[in-house]
Amino acid sequence: MQIYKQYIHEYDNFPIDGVKYYDLNPLYGDGQLRTKLVQDCISRINKVPNFDYIGVVESRGYIVGSMLAHELQKGLVLLRSKPNRLPGKTSVVNHTLEYGDAQMEVQKGKGRVLVIDDVIATGGTVNGAIEVLKKGGYEPTSALFLVELTQFNPDINIPWTSMIQY
Repeated sequence: MQIYKQYIHEYDNFPIDGVKYYDLNPLYGDGQLRTKLVQDCISRINKVPNFDYIGVVESRGYIVGSMLAHELQKGLVLLRSKPNRLPGKTSVVNHTLEYGDAQMEVQKGKGRVLVIDDVIATGGTVNGAIEVLKKGGYEPTSALFLVELTQFNPDINIPWTSMIQY
């Protein structure tokens, strides 16, 4: 998976001082490389527990997660980080990020969910996703991340894997 690193730009002190931002937009901008990434993700997903939906974390998890759901013919569950953006009955949780606090919301439902996000650092976002999915009636089964920041050693209570490690 080293091929992808040359397309990922790193920005120090963004969005706040002390945080390094990994910009995947150049990777997404190359259609052939993006297609290869999706196929590599599918190869990795074929090794995880069975699931009904892909839970996509706003906003950057929506990109590859939507493509994966299409290719695998799975449903999507939107995990929104902005308040009051989902109609109907929803569940909301507050969670901690490596640089602040956030919330996550999901429409209520049921089924097994594979969570997709772009980066795993401390695990705050994915643990928020797991909690809100459970609260909303779903069963989170596993997670896939495009980039893993290995120095953080996240504590996540579902099986997970990553495509690219830093």
